[in-house]
Amino acid sequence: MSSRQSSKAAQGGETAARNEAPAVSSNGGGDNVDKIRELLFGEQMVGYEARFKALETKLISEVESLRQSVEDSLAELRSHLEKRSDEVEDASVARADLADSLEKLAAKLRG
Repeated sequence: MSSRQSSKAAQGGETAARNEAPAVSSNGGGDNVDKIRELLFGEQMVGYEARFKALETKLISEVESLRQSVEDSLAELRSHLEKRSDEVEDASVARADLADSLEKLAAKLRG
């Protein structure tokens, strides 16, 4: 084989080797990717996780505060409506009594 042919054969072998890159195994290669990701983005991810945890805690606190506020307002509204209902009931005259009074008044006026 000439040196030129052996050079082409060597290049062809390199190309084949590149095209047949070792497949990333589910155990070993994935761990390497995870390690690289951890090295590159680890600090940022820890920061994000801390920020998300703080936001979650704040959100839970705000939701609980709103829930308590709504419950208090609802209890106050119920109390007010019950009180107002009792006042209206006490101030109102029964329809039958009102009808009797109007009949008596009409009878007096007629006669």
